[in-house]
Amino acid sequence: MKKAAYLALFVMVVSWSCLMGSGVEAQEVSPYYGASTQKPQPTESLYIAILFFKLSRQAPDFEAWARHTSEYQAAEKFDKLAVQDQQVEKLKGLYSLLTVQEPVIIETPVKLSAYSVVNKGFFIENFRNDTFFPVRYNENSYAIVPLGIMDRQWMPVPDESAAKAIESAAANKDKPLTMVLMLTPKYADNTTPAVVDDEKYWLISADVTKLMLYSPDSSLPLWQSNDARADDAKRQEILKLRQ
Repeated sequence: MKKAAYLALFVMVVSWSCLMGSGVEAQEVSPYYGASTQKPQPTESLYIAILFFKLSRQAPDFEAWARHTSEYQAAEKFDKLAVQDQQVEKLKGLYSLLTVQEPVIIETPVKLSAYSVVNKGFFIENFRNDTFFPVRYNENSYAIVPLGIMDRQWMPVPDESAAKAIESAAANKDKPLTMVLMLTPKYADNTTPAVVDDEKYWLISADVTKLMLYSPDSSLPLWQSNDARADDAKRQEILKLRQ
């Protein structure tokens, strides 16, 4: 009996780690950033939905969610109630395991400005004040709002060889560059959804912890942000010139 319980817990933990997105494990070496990492995988929509409820200190309707699972949909008529109960227990377990300190991983296409030889860097053109990342789970839409995203619009690249590699990758218009964002959740608003283009979104605000730029055909980053933010003063100066 104990063995079965331990096995069930192990399966739940493995499933949860997959929903969160892959961690960052040392695997390869970037020519511009030394010992590098495997490209993180985006966080799945179920995790985002549970995160919203955990941040807002409420529980979702587990039974309704269970009836939307593929396992329930595929079950025979006389098995549906038992499958629903199984899925409810699984979802409750995932809810209890979630810690809001874990980063959310988002991947989005980005467009860069021309390289500034004077200031040595690029602007990320599609980071704007109204930027958010939509996620849909079941019948609800969630908007992950990156706090202070405009402060991240400037992308310093002092190494000219790295800048040329980025320019070369960006030249392929059929395969845009993508930015992976690691976001630390801060709070969720469960009072009133925001309406954008007639779609209702439940808001999740998050701090931008790290950025990593990738070409579409590589798991190695072309560029990654400095966690220490040692270049904050210069970035703010450059951003003011752009305004």
